[in-house]
Amino acid sequence: MADRSVFGGGAPWSRLFIPVGVFLAVFGVLNFAELPLGWKDRQQQVGRYLDATLELGPDWVLPVIWFAKLVELALGLLAVAALVRRSTRWLAAAVVGWLGWFTAFTVMDVWAADRVELQEHTVYFAMFAVLLGLIFVVSVVERVLASRP
Repeated sequence: MADRSVFGGGAPWSRLFIPVGVFLAVFGVLNFAELPLGWKDRQQQVGRYLDATLELGPDWVLPVIWFAKLVELALGLLAVAALVRRSTRWLAAAVVGWLGWFTAFTVMDVWAADRVELQEHTVYFAMFAVLLGLIFVVSVVERVLASRP
């Protein structure tokens, strides 16, 4: 039996996904590349988070920063792979990855009582949710148009 889900194996690629994929790729790669620019601020922010939430000392700041940046780079590279392969499933996976990532940041913001960061990460979450909805709707429309005689 054929997979009829939108993000199944036969989900059609639309040219409308190209700007979404480019955005995701650039967003991920630039998030990784900006590390040297805000190094001191990032250290202080992660230090506050770790202290307020998990009560971890400064020895954990550097590994956590590198882990976060590598996850963001991986999500950007997943978007590049989606563009190269013209894969709707991989593009949706990149967006879902970002949604999960910003959910984790939002939880940390609530736990650390950082309202400014909470607002920022909530806006990012909402925008990525819109992107996932866009991919879903465009995939459905492309499938319907492809099935018409």
